[in-house]
Amino acid sequence: MKKLLMIGLALFATVAWAQEKGKELSLADASSQIGEAVSNPAKMTEIVGQMSATNQVVFLAKVNEAIGKMPGSPEEKAAAYVNANAAALAGAQPGNLPNLLAEVYATVPPEALPAVNDRFANDLFSRSSNPSMSDADFVRIVESTMKTIAERNASSDNSGVRDTFAALMFLAASNGSPADLRESIVSTLPENVRAVASSEWMPAAMGEGQPQSYEPMLGAADAGESVSPELVLRVAGPQSMDSLLGDLAGIGTPVTDASRIASEQFGNEGYKANDVVPRTQEDVPWNPSIPRGESGGYPWQTVD
Repeated sequence: MKKLLMIGLALFATVAWAQEKGKELSLADASSQIGEAVSNPAKMTEIVGQMSATNQVVFLAKVNEAIGKMPGSPEEKAAAYVNANAAALAGAQPGNLPNLLAEVYATVPPEALPAVNDRFANDLFSRSSNPSMSDADFVRIVESTMKTIAERNASSDNSGVRDTFAALMFLAASNGSPADLRESIVSTLPENVRAVASSEWMPAAMGEGQPQSYEPMLGAADAGESVSPELVLRVAGPQSMDSLLGDLAGIGTPVTDASRIASEQFGNEGYKANDVVPRTQEDVPWNPSIPRGESGGYPWQTVD
């Protein structure tokens, strides 16, 4: 009797697994909806949440490639990268967030990464959203994730610049604690760029003793025209998302109903540009407090 019960449980588990696998969205089906996903972040999260972990990464790369081919000003395209990539991260399968984050820093053009960093550091991975997280845990998370990012970028153009952008994002998200985080992060960068990143790129990007500028990094990457993160985020509009830092740490609650979460976080019609975008923090040199005016929207955004 016990043996029959065990066999029955095994069969039930197999059927349940097969049914769950049947809900997966294929890469081909997802790819046919890229246009809608870019224009509607809720749809992006829903699509990504229905895919396998491997296909989530491939799909995000395809989305970023598509955004790069769309018409619009540099600011409008950067805003599309910000919105689409943030929404994709919200749909990550449990444990897959580091891989998706690595794909962001491998496939978003360098000139759009300052705006991506601003949004991610303040809204998605800020330590202020997890005040109980210890310095040791935060350093462990950052070093582990930076390793994943560096491994992905090893085959990318301008890998050192891309890795340094990721490092700057975590430095901004740390809110200055622990004080020696910068040294830990620099050690995760490719050896051939550690010196220039530490002595030139990071001080310029963080406005240390000079006006804040990403030009040294973008120049090294021979990137496109630099765009202002503040202006980009006016166009992108405010986002309402839960912090993903806990998920990056592996301590968050897995999202099992991506469409429901997307609807709650983004609304059924995606982001809508409100009159005023929240200001950035005032006490960090890499993220100066600048009032952001009214948003006029961009071609793929729903605007009130």
